[in-house]
Formats: sequence, C-alpha cells, structure tokens
Amino acid sequence: MEIKWLEDFVSLARTRNFSRSSEERNVTQPAFSRRIRALENWIGTDLIDRRTYPIQLTEEGRLFRDTAETVLHDIYRDRAQFHQLQHAARPDIRIAAASTLSISFIPAWLKEIQQSIGPFTSNIMTENFHDMVRHLADGDIDFVLQYCSPSVPVLFDTTQFRALTLAREKMILVAPCDANGDPVAHPGQSGPVPYVGYSKNGYFSEIESLIFGENPGTAKRLKRISESPTSEFVKRMAIEFEALTLVPESCAKAELNRKELVQIDAPNWTHELDIQIYRKSDTKRLITRKLWETLTES
Repeated sequence: MEIKWLEDFVSLARTRNFSRSSEERNVTQPAFSRRIRALENWIGTDLIDRRTYPIQLTEEGRLFRDTAETVLHDIYRDRAQFHQLQHAARPDIRIAAASTLSISFIPAWLKEIQQSIGPFTSNIMTENFHDMVRHLADGDIDFVLQYCSPSVPVLFDTTQFRALTLAREKMILVAPCDANGDPVAHPGQSGPVPYVGYSKNGYFSEIESLIFGENPGTAKRLKRISESPTSEFVKRMAIEFEALTLVPESCAKAELNRKELVQIDAPNWTHELDIQIYRKSDTKRLITRKLWETLTES
C-alpha cells in the first residue's frame, strides 16, 4: 500500500468526481482510477459505489475515510516535526573537500569568512571527488573545495555549478632532513631513490604524472615504496621511511617549520595549484549566497 493511494482516496471522497480528483492529484484519469482500484484490492473491498453520480462511498468507504484521514494527518504531523528537528540540528554550511584542504586550509579560511559575515556552524566532510559532486548536485552540501591545475582541469558543469579561485599554492618536492638540515633523499642521488606517491584514484596522481613527464630520467629512478590518494598520508610515510614525496605547500608547512621536512630545490619539481570552491548555480539558501557574495567581493 502506498501513501499516494490514501491521498487519492481522500481527494476522491471530498470531490466525489474522478476527473476533478485526477486533476487535483496531477495524474491522468485512467491512472488515478487504477490507483483507487489498487487501494480497494489491497483493502479487500469496494470503497466507491460506481453506480451513482456523483460517486458515493460505500459503507466500508465511509469507515475507511476516517482511517485514511487520521493516518495521513499523523504522517504529515510526524514528518513536519522530524523536518523541524533535522533543520534545527543541521549546520548552517556544509562543505565537502579534499582531505588535505580540510586540515591545512579550511579552518583558517572559515575563521576569516566569519569575520566578514558573522558566526555560523559548519560541517566538513571528505569524500572522493565524484561523490562530492553528486552531493552538491543533490543539494546535500553547499560547497565543494578542491585543488585544481590549469593543466589538469576539474570538470564541473558550468551550467549547473559556479566556481571561484580562493587561493594559489605550489606542489613541492620534500624529503625528511638529517641533523644538519640536509635532505636524507634527493632526486640527484645515485641509485634508486625511495619515493611515496599517489594512487590512480586521486587527483594528485595526474599532477604527479605531469611533474614526472618533465623529469623523465629522475622519475625512472624513483623506487615507489607506498602510495595513497591523500597528501597527508604520503607526507607521513615519507617522514617515517625517509623518502621523497610531492605535497602542496600548505600540507607540509608545519613540518617544514619544525625542520622535519625540507623542500628539495630541484628544477621542474614544482607545479602551480589553485584552490577552488564550487556551488550550485540555483541554490536558494541565503547563507550560501551571502558567503559567495563575500568571496566575489574580496
């Protein structure tokens, strides 16, 4: 049994006319009639006396009308209460972002935004890129933050989404350093060079391929000891296993300041990155539009 059957029956009991109720329920009259018949089959008795005009309810139909109206009233009431509770508990802004951005960029960025538009609550989630786009299209989240390179564009439908560049930084080559501050691994060293890289299911694997393409000789000597789609993981693995890796500058900022990592000064081993934010073009949420306006004005 479907709720729409109850709604159909309550409408028909009120209008006493199949044609008017089918229009009211935005369905063709044959389809509406089939749904009423399906309800009667499910109940196990006729609810409508089709021998009269206007139609009349059978005795069973009159009894069931009270039941149907009570059931629908309770369902609508509970739904309204649940929606109210969910809305009250829901954060003001929901963001999906690459894990590195969630850790190294978003906290300071949110604090800066709140200084402009006032305090708001937020929820930050990390998922794969395709799921983030799906949630954004469905309205489950308000924004997506993602690294992007002009050489490897992120393919968003420009008719459905809008984009802004929030900041720019570089992909850099880093390695752990010894007591003297010198890198323990270097692309110029002889023999195999330990390296932690990016798996194919991550965006940075394409950036990595571009950088390798500019350094084919060195890239061939890299001994790949582990890989992951996330910069935070490859950074920690590089420190533990004394290996080279490529990371966004912001990802390695704290480790560079603490002298745990050192940037390798090697030609063609950096790549420019944009940090971009995306939203749905037709969003109706006021706080989403307010935040976007603040970003476009800055």
